[in-house]
Amino acid sequence: MQANIGKQELMEYLDRLGGGLDGLSTWEEAVKKNIDIPTNCSCLVFNANPFTIGHRYLAEIASKRSSLVLVFVIQGKTESGGKGNHENTGLEFPFEDRIDLVKKGLEDLQNVVVLPSGPFIISRDDYPQGFLSDILGAAPAHAKLDSMVFCHVLKALGIKSAFAGDEPRDELSEIHLNALRQECRDAGITLRVAERKRLGDKYISSSMVREALSKGRKEEVAQLVPPHVLDYLEPYFG
Repeated sequence: MQANIGKQELMEYLDRLGGGLDGLSTWEEAVKKNIDIPTNCSCLVFNANPFTIGHRYLAEIASKRSSLVLVFVIQGKTESGGKGNHENTGLEFPFEDRIDLVKKGLEDLQNVVVLPSGPFIISRDDYPQGFLSDILGAAPAHAKLDSMVFCHVLKALGIKSAFAGDEPRDELSEIHLNALRQECRDAGITLRVAERKRLGDKYISSSMVREALSKGRKEEVAQLVPPHVLDYLEPYFG
């Protein structure tokens, strides 16, 4: 299902996210000013709520195939208190904690730089309220807009490749991955989709951690996260 999105819709979307096209350009210039981006630079986007060994696995893959990897950690609704798609566990971790855990988890990878996402690189849970109605019906439009902005950022930064985890095939994930593939193709950006790390027959995810944490299953959580994240989560076991 293709979404018919034009310049007007994109401009309105950028206005809702934070300052329109001028705001986006200003943010891109600020990122470029602080980082010397080589030719073979790639990008990852993590929500990391919380950081898992699956995130580490994907970062290692990108690190081995790139001169530099920029890892953007989504600020989004977790920072402002919204629940996004964090199931019914009620477990949300502040942005400052999430990005610190990501930085510590990747600090030994010398060619990886961890950055805040800013207002323009967002998760599908952080779309401006009221911008489009009917979550599933609006999903193709949201996915296209999100992918258009993401590719605009990569082109502005001179990044020619991005990595993504191959998520379980629910309808929304399929819509978003297909939109990202199309926009990357149109923008001349290589999208590398890597199979996620597994625990048994299940893909490791932050939602698995939150679910196990909400039920006090510490041994299971310990299999899913690095030691420093397990230490951080200790108070949540009660």
